[in-house]
Amino acid sequence: MLTTVFAAFEETAARAGAVDFLADPSQEFTLSYIAAKAEIDDLAQRYRDAGYGHGHRVALLLENRPVFLLHWLALNALGATVVPVNPYYRTREIRHLLRHSGVILAVVLEERLEELRALAECAIAGTEDIPYAASPPPRTDVPAGDSLCALLYTSGTSGEPKGCLLGNDYFLAMGRWYISQGDLCAIEHGRERLVTPLPLHHMNAMACSFMAMLLSGGCLIQLDRFHPATWWQDVAASKATIVHYLGVMPAILLGLDVCAEERRHRVRFGFGANVDPKHHAAFEARFGFPLIEAWAMTETGAGACIAASHEPRQVGTRCFGKAPSTLEYRLVDENGNET
Repeated sequence: MLTTVFAAFEETAARAGAVDFLADPSQEFTLSYIAAKAEIDDLAQRYRDAGYGHGHRVALLLENRPVFLLHWLALNALGATVVPVNPYYRTREIRHLLRHSGVILAVVLEERLEELRALAECAIAGTEDIPYAASPPPRTDVPAGDSLCALLYTSGTSGEPKGCLLGNDYFLAMGRWYISQGDLCAIEHGRERLVTPLPLHHMNAMACSFMAMLLSGGCLIQLDRFHPATWWQDVAASKATIVHYLGVMPAILLGLDVCAEERRHRVRFGFGANVDPKHHAAFEARFGFPLIEAWAMTETGAGACIAASHEPRQVGTRCFGKAPSTLEYRLVDENGNET
């Protein structure tokens, strides 16, 4: 039984070979499984040679770029934990993350290097409220399913962002849940191409879309962000079969002028949340594929996911499906009484 994200990738890569693994239309970039494996192995060796390994926590400030995923897999191969950094964080928020997470290394884009270097130097000098100590050696035990894979920070709407400690089992279970949905969300192994503009510092992109493609031998088409004006061109050109969406994306796309590419795509379904009820049916009629509404939380992962992947979907009612038989739940009214 596979126990780590890297082990799952390694097994898929052995089967998939030259099949596309990662793509970025904006950079005309495509990387096969076999080519990605070589890059990941090289990165892992460089981390190992530098003394990093099992039990260490490493911050990744790499935005929505395929390189983020390569570093994650390389670090996971060694048993290190990644701490994704929201690229829109200001210095104060980054300071909180560094202080709270216990990272011993930050891998950042060149344009953010001086900002992070200044924080590190202040921590070493004792002028920043960031703990500093010599890095402990890596653990000697073999990484397993319960080894800490990632530390994801929530939005912090009720205070400072809170870190969720997520093991390899969490990510593997989330990917398996997605590819087990079937019906309207059926995933064909080795044939899917999933395009998403959603952030890689969030569980949707990391645990849902990426893990589903990794486990099924599909290709993740990671956009840097949502570009309405070129969305349908990117979707059509990338030969995407699945799209991920959130919030106002359907409303914005419905507001655009009609273009040829909006019906020349290969998309079979969209997967996301919070489409406006008045736009749900209109979107499906215009663009030709269903929007599958779903619900999940970073804290619960696959243990409490619900998706409207089967008919009747109750389009236009904010319905996100029926809870599975394995999930315990209560329905209450505004007074806390069961309904």
